[in-house]
Formats: sequence, C-alpha cells, structure tokens
Amino acid sequence: MAAINSTSIRIFVVYALGVMAAMTVSEAVTELGAIAHEFELKDHGHVGIIMSLPSLMVALGALMAGYLVDRTGDRAVLLTGALIIVIGDVLVIAAPSWGLLLAGRVVTGVGYVLTAVAAVTLLIRMTTGKQRTMVMALWSTFVPASFLLPFISAGVAEYFHTWRAAFIGHSVLTLVLAFLALLCLDQRTAEQKAQFSRTRGLSTVLKSPLPYLLGISFGADAFIQTGMISSLTPFLAKTYGVPAVQVAHWNVGAMLANAVGCLMVGALLNRGIRATMVAGTGIVLAAASALLIYLVPIGFIASIAASWIFMFSSGLLVGMWALAPVVAPSRESTGATSGLITQITLVGVFLGPPLFIGALHSGDIPRMAWMVVIGLAVCLVAIPVWLRGPTHKPGDQNVGDNADTQKQNDKLGAVR
Repeated sequence: MAAINSTSIRIFVVYALGVMAAMTVSEAVTELGAIAHEFELKDHGHVGIIMSLPSLMVALGALMAGYLVDRTGDRAVLLTGALIIVIGDVLVIAAPSWGLLLAGRVVTGVGYVLTAVAAVTLLIRMTTGKQRTMVMALWSTFVPASFLLPFISAGVAEYFHTWRAAFIGHSVLTLVLAFLALLCLDQRTAEQKAQFSRTRGLSTVLKSPLPYLLGISFGADAFIQTGMISSLTPFLAKTYGVPAVQVAHWNVGAMLANAVGCLMVGALLNRGIRATMVAGTGIVLAAASALLIYLVPIGFIASIAASWIFMFSSGLLVGMWALAPVVAPSRESTGATSGLITQITLVGVFLGPPLFIGALHSGDIPRMAWMVVIGLAVCLVAIPVWLRGPTHKPGDQNVGDNADTQKQNDKLGAVR
C-alpha cells in the first residue's frame, strides 16, 4: 500500500479522473458525424451541442459543486461524480432518441462538474509551494489531455461499427480510475476542511475583480481551443481531401503540444520568467498560426504543423492556471476562487464547438478566423493578473513585482 499511497500516485489518479471528467465533452468529438447520421440531425448547431452540453453543467454548477465538496468532502464528491459520469455514459449508449441522448449528456455533465471541482480541490490540498505551481500547471492540461484518447482511438468505433464503442471505453476507464481513487485517497482533516473550502470567503471572491479577469481570459481561450478542436478535422479533411481518421491521428500531436505548453508555464514561472512574457508569446504565436490555417492555402502538412503551434501557444495561456491561487482575496478563499474561475472558463467550452461547427458548415471560414482573433483579444483582460508572480500571496492587492515593491517600502521606511 505504500506505493499506492505515495503523493505522486495520488496526484496521477486525481488528475486522470479530471481528464475522464473533461472527456465527457471530447468523447463525442470523433463520433459527431455518426451520431448526427443516426439521429438524422440537419442543424449543425445541434451537432455541436452534443459535444459541448456537459460543459454547460460545469458553467452552471461549479460553485454549487464547491458547496457539496465543503459539506461532504472532496474525496466523496470525486467518487460520486465519477459514478454519475458512468451512469450518463450508459444512458447515452442506450439512448433510442435524440432527446434521451441529450438527457444522458446532461447527466454526464453533472458528473463532470462534481469530479472536476473535487479533483482540483484535492490537488491543492495535497501540494504546497513550487510543487503546487507545477501541479496546477499540470491541471491546466486536463482538458487538452481529454482529447488525446478520442484522437488516438479514432477508428475504433468504426471498427466495431458503432459510435457507442467510444462511450463504452470511456465508462470502463472511469470505473477503473474511481476504484484506484477509492484505494489511495484519504479523507481530509478538520484543518484541511477549513483551509481548502470551496465556498469559504465566496462573497469576497464574488466582489473581487481579478478572479473574473482570469476566468474570462481562460473562457476566451477555451472558446477558441474547443472550437478549433471540434472543427479542425472536418475542415482540413474537406480542404485538402485527406481522410478524417488520418487528420484525427495527426491531432494527437496537437494535444501533446498543448500539454507541453501548459507544463512549460509552471517551469518558466518557477524559473522567474514573467507571466506577461509567457502569455504575450502565446497570443502572438496563436494568432499567427490560426490565421495561416484558415486564410492561407499552405497545404495539409503545413496546416498540421500550424495547428501544433497554435495548440502549444494556447497551452501557454491555459497554463496560467498556475496563477489561480494568487488572485484569491485571501488564503481561505482559494477554493472558492478556483470554483468561480472554473465556472467562467466552461462557458467558453460550451460556446466554442457550436459556433465553430456552424461557421464551418456555412462555409464562412473568415468568420472562424475572426472568432480566433477576437477570442485572443479578450484573453488580454488577464494582464493585471499576469503582472503578478506565482509567489504573490493571496490577499495582497499590490500588482506587479513583489520584490520591487518590498524594496520601495524598505526605502520609505529608511527615510521615515
């Protein structure tokens, strides 16, 4: 039991369950065409909703999930959420109609919000200092990582002649990870319950502007990222005459590049690189690569390379999750802060796929390019947060370099 109770194993299991939660969105991405065909869906906006509907549950219920975490414990909510995800998958698999399929997607969304909110609470509880900075950067990869398995397994559902195979695989993996979590995760102590509350100080968080700015920035990036992910495969397949399955397999590299970008944020911030430099680089590279994909006929392989660059750049923005604890009005409100940020972020996840898929099928490619540019511009609202470093203490309202501020205070003290 010593190995399974190690911090590294616990972090992996919690993170993996977070990935399974986010995969309630992405598990449908490679099967949208088959689902639309079976249920005779003509409205492409409805097709996008199949994918993004679970994220709406997170956008609506993250703070309520935080309340449940406080009342019943992060471990209990994590396991309950995982079980609800499996139930939702089963409902989708058995759905004989479009309406019941949507109902199943709503249930998986409830499991998503419970699992995700509990998972990030557990990760914060289990870590401190630079390890927490790296783990929060790792957490920022849970959405792109959730797209890896569908792209890797693209063609499996085709092999079994049913899109339902993708949902069966997801439910089985979720059950296995939930069993491991049951074995290795411990209950929180009374002290930890108070320290990592998801709702303590919530009223103060709701009045503080910085969590909103960071959440809006994440939401804008999530809007672009999920929109491009959901539409890139059919766009490149149609534009360059390449089989969709082949494009999906190439997209694995894009997801890996995104994860690398997220993780690099933690490493760069720990090395003293300013967040403004990291995020600014991400925005410039993301804009350039996306405009190349949509507006310039650069060829299939070059477009794939540009998509990898875009996803890496997007990772540099998503990786700013490492700064989530420093925008909390107080240390006690860290949990509520991350809950609010999560809730705002998932609004972008919900809106991205329907709007991008709608633009794709209407043939309005310039509109897709404009959505990327506008989304990246909205990301800039987080500049006041980026000016803070990862060592900034919650509740300290000074913006900028803490070391420089301290030097100025020392000089004023000497004069006095």
